[in-house]
Amino acid sequence: MPEQLLLPGIDPPPRPLPRPRTKARRKERLPHTLFLAIFPSAQDAASIAALGAQFDGQHSLKATPVAAPRLHVTLHDLGGYETVPRKKVQAAFEAAATLTPPSFDVVFEQAMTYANAKAFVLCGEEGVAALAEFRQRLGEALADAGFKPERSFTPHMTLAYTQRKVEKHAIEPVRWTAGSFALIDSHVGEGVHEVLGRWPA
Repeated sequence: MPEQLLLPGIDPPPRPLPRPRTKARRKERLPHTLFLAIFPSAQDAASIAALGAQFDGQHSLKATPVAAPRLHVTLHDLGGYETVPRKKVQAAFEAAATLTPPSFDVVFEQAMTYANAKAFVLCGEEGVAALAEFRQRLGEALADAGFKPERSFTPHMTLAYTQRKVEKHAIEPVRWTAGSFALIDSHVGEGVHEVLGRWPA
């Protein structure tokens, strides 16, 4: 471009100011997350936790295991909150009370890690039909109580957290009996799962 000629006594136009760089604020995690989950019996949970230790050695996971009493399958996430919303807790109680407590077997025949969550999980297909049906009925009860449950569902149980990536692969089927389901208040960042209600009690 030809150089712009300026008349005497006229200053050149000011250079445009650089746009301020705005740092995207990280979304702060709320201190309480409510979710409904199904739990194996105490005996099955102990066996699954022991199996998790075997997988750790088999895949060199160097993982942080999930303790047996905390092994579960999340059914419905009810959201994050600054403080525990008592009205929503009561509504969840009423929805859960309409269901017959679970009494079915679940079979996981696959294992893998979720890359984003860095979680080593058990999962399945044909062996989770009864679990999916129970979740569907619970979702309908929650919807009647004013919640908006998600339709998508990938049934899985987290055994440990690891940095290692393991592709989905077949395993010797892991069969366990659904012993109960519960409403959990997860104290985010504290590693605490507070049981607000359990069915059967």
